[in-house]
Amino acid sequence: MRNRILIFLSLLFVLPGIFAQDTESTDQEELIVDGKYTGGNLYVLNPSTGDGFSVQRVTLNGKEYPFTHNSNAFEISLADCTPNDYVIVQISYLKGTEPKVVNAESIVKESEFSLPSFIYNKKTKLIAWNPEEMDKTCSYRLEQLLYGKWITVKDLGTPDDMIADTYLPVLLTGMNLFRIKQVDASKKELSSPVVKLKSPNRKVYLVADKVKDFIEFTAVTHYELYDANGFFIKRGTAQKVNISDLKKGNYWINFDGKEAFITKK
Repeated sequence: MRNRILIFLSLLFVLPGIFAQDTESTDQEELIVDGKYTGGNLYVLNPSTGDGFSVQRVTLNGKEYPFTHNSNAFEISLADCTPNDYVIVQISYLKGTEPKVVNAESIVKESEFSLPSFIYNKKTKLIAWNPEEMDKTCSYRLEQLLYGKWITVKDLGTPDDMIADTYLPVLLTGMNLFRIKQVDASKKELSSPVVKLKSPNRKVYLVADKVKDFIEFTAVTHYELYDANGFFIKRGTAQKVNISDLKKGNYWINFDGKEAFITKK
């Protein structure tokens, strides 16, 4: 909550042009550590450069992580994570000076059921899978990691009932992760291997931060809406979000990896 207040205060003193700012960097690469959390923290060796250190940014489950910038080594605490949850750590660093995670075994990469056909096809720009590789006694759903949480983006049903074997994803700027969840008759759930897809800066912005009945983006995107106190209201995928049923006041919205403050007039 404290972070939200600080962000709100800073937004009071910046111009509306903040929503059109391009922060994409061409001199950086990304290191990703992801998998099921088994306990412990991660330790990163951070190479020095001519005038500083290599690592520029760290995110944990899609959220900015406040690491120690001016150091040859730092720790990434995973104390708030729950064992067996999926965790993704993204480390942006200067090209040619790759950092090293010395104990990546703290996060175990593990595929719980095999699905070799589950891929992203670069030519068609579709996520694809083969229902014949799936257990006919189970049901399935496609999930995307959004803002640190696995969200169902498509219910697939059973292999015999599947209408389609492809999906056109709505991507966030940066790394996108997808998985298929398998549920058997006893409600036991298993996860497929994760499909990773990196998207360039999509340049998705708010059209306005003071709105009446609709929140509008410059393109279709995933979003999450919260009230001024941080309580969740709704999430979805759209270019235009109807908020005519909400009271006048202040709200927070997450979209395309960004967080913004809006006012309903």
